[in-house]
Amino acid sequence: MIKTVNKLKDYTIQFWVGLIAILLGLVVLLGWAFDIEVLMTIIPGYVSMKFNTALFFILSGGITISLIEYKSYKTIRFFSILLAVFAFISLIQDILIIDLGIDQFFINDEVALLRDDTAPGRPSPITSFCFILFGLVFFLIRSNRIGNREISQYGLHLISFLSFVAIIGYLFNVPSLYKLSFFTSMALHTSVTLFIMSVSTTMFNPKLGITGMFTEKQIGNVMALNLFRKILPAILVLGFIQLILSRLAIITVDFGIALFSTCFTLILLYALWSTKELLNKIDNERKAAQHKIKKDNINLESKIRERTKYLTTQNKQLEDFSYIISHNLRGPLGNLKSLLGFYREEESIEGKDQLMDYFHNTVDNLSYTLEDLMQVVTIRHSSKKEKTTLVFDNIFSKLKENFQGQIIESGAVVTSDFSEAPTIEYSSMYLESIMHNLLSNALKYRSKDRAPEIHFKSKNHSDKIELSVVDNGLGINLELHGHKLFGLHKTFHKHPDAKGVGLFITKAQVEAMGGEITVQSQVNKGATFEIIF
Repeated sequence: MIKTVNKLKDYTIQFWVGLIAILLGLVVLLGWAFDIEVLMTIIPGYVSMKFNTALFFILSGGITISLIEYKSYKTIRFFSILLAVFAFISLIQDILIIDLGIDQFFINDEVALLRDDTAPGRPSPITSFCFILFGLVFFLIRSNRIGNREISQYGLHLISFLSFVAIIGYLFNVPSLYKLSFFTSMALHTSVTLFIMSVSTTMFNPKLGITGMFTEKQIGNVMALNLFRKILPAILVLGFIQLILSRLAIITVDFGIALFSTCFTLILLYALWSTKELLNKIDNERKAAQHKIKKDNINLESKIRERTKYLTTQNKQLEDFSYIISHNLRGPLGNLKSLLGFYREEESIEGKDQLMDYFHNTVDNLSYTLEDLMQVVTIRHSSKKEKTTLVFDNIFSKLKENFQGQIIESGAVVTSDFSEAPTIEYSSMYLESIMHNLLSNALKYRSKDRAPEIHFKSKNHSDKIELSVVDNGLGINLELHGHKLFGLHKTFHKHPDAKGVGLFITKAQVEAMGGEITVQSQVNKGATFEIIF
């Protein structure tokens, strides 16, 4: 059921045109059965659609709808041959000037008999010829061979052309155009229905023939469709106006031709101008799309480089971290193993107690080491990266309170200036930890020759925020220690509380949030840490 509905969506036009053809045929049959002239001619006094023509339309409409489902192609081909043979028999009567008795087999054409027509009840030769083509088209239209489908497509184009000429004859009131034979003429509703059916049926193979010229999306097809839409109506309107003016003797034939040529030239110029504008618009859109793609590629390359740099840094940190773990745990574990050996060999109670004290000290040191390593591991936990709006002054005031004892003891002057960038969107835990470590180090590694001076300052750096921390402490020999400044457990001063963890954690936290940290320092003059968030 769903598959059938999807097919109907794909072939909506063909379905409705096929249904209209069937209904039209039934209406005309009703007109013949009850002698209702308006149902046979549409316009009183015009040519009527013959009984057999109505049967042709019913059969053609049924085949068209069957082609949508396309389940029993043998049945479709059978009725296609039946249609073609039926129409061919009708046509051969006109060619050989014979009567095989099929024209009034179902019903008598009383109107034609009263007019003493030579072939009452017989469709016009051009109508029969069109239905012969329809029978052949239906037979080939679903063929697996592209050549057969192309033949069917151009057969439909021929039907469209012949019926269109007949329609123009009615519009311009030129009987020689819609008669198209010396015997009988094609009915108006026959011409219109044949034209609509032939055009809609080409959509079974929309990429073939003239239909493909209007349905494809390439620039040439767009140009052709745009010109066709403007030129064809212009030709019809100008031709109709010229014909009317000539018939009313308002203008001569020569003047009419000249006027037609002039007007058509102007319309052609307009069509060319509009097509030029359309093509330029398409070209500008193409250029804009290319520019956007180029820009996106540049941005993508930049992001790839940044990401590659970030991943390279992360890999280096992982390598360093694995080395640090193996290095920092190997010593305590080796020490425990040695102590265990000594403990087994030791016989005295005093010796065992002393070795047990060594055990406790080693285990405590191992515990501290593991805590430091775990703190580094948890830095990248996503829950700690949630950003909130933070005020530097609030965090700084809280920080000074926590270090108030050390500040008073050392006589340090700790100042700040957050006027240029007072707030930041950042992780509260990380920012407090970063500022805590930088202030702690500045106080810890102060010079004994002068009172500590420590200054925190924030400022705008392009579209980012920068925090700088300046001190006048011991400083760091960057030439000697710069490559390992932020390494875990790397110390550069003989201080009893130095563990070499603070700067490593600070750098890890800054980079985990996508920032970077740098340092400028001179020995015994102080250091400046700059963080770009």
